Amino acid sequence: MSPRPKNPPPDRRAEILAAALRLFAEKGYAEATNAEIAKEAGVTAAALYYYFPSKEELFRTAVRQHIGRFVPTLRALTAQAPADASGPEAVGMILRSALAFFTEEKTQLVLRIVLAEGPRRPEIRQIWIDQITGIFELLAPFVMNAIASGQIRPIDPRLIFVLLQGPMLSTVIIRDLLQVPALEGLTNDAVVDAVLETTLAGLRTDG
Repeated sequence: MSPRPKNPPPDRRAEILAAALRLFAEKGYAEATNAEIAKEAGVTAAALYYYFPSKEELFRTAVRQHIGRFVPTLRALTAQAPADASGPEAVGMILRSALAFFTEEKTQLVLRIVLAEGPRRPEIRQIWIDQITGIFELLAPFVMNAIASGQIRPIDPRLIFVLLQGPMLSTVIIRDLLQVPALEGLTNDAVVDAVLETTLAGLRTDG
């Protein structure tokens, strides 16, 4: 490992994180070296190590920072939900925001890395699990309130989370990452509308 420089370099963390995600997605987590990441980011190896002492910490920070951008939006949507918290309008806003986030280029880079490396690298899988667990914990009170008020059927909140977010993730994987031709032109709004009209309608007690 290169020694840390005595004088801190200009803050280049954003460039380093962006370069790391690109290379991890293109070459694989194991194959992408810190030297290559530093070169891609236009910094020295010493500068990279100054901010990120390990490749795992580099990936962890990239995932945490990016998904962290979505948390305030999600928190605001759940906090401002109307009294009919499980209604199509409130859930629709959350799902549309989530799907828009998952279609961002950086989110899809993270997904590519997790899907490719997660099954064989526990540390990569755990980084993703930690972030998704945080999102679930943020949504859980919203779901529990809808169940307690009788708006949603008394189903395990984990299943509700899976049933509602599953179509979002599968759309991103099949339509965007795998680019299956049959799904070309399928819009985010069409996916969310279908979820509201079928899955959410089945979950609601008045559905």
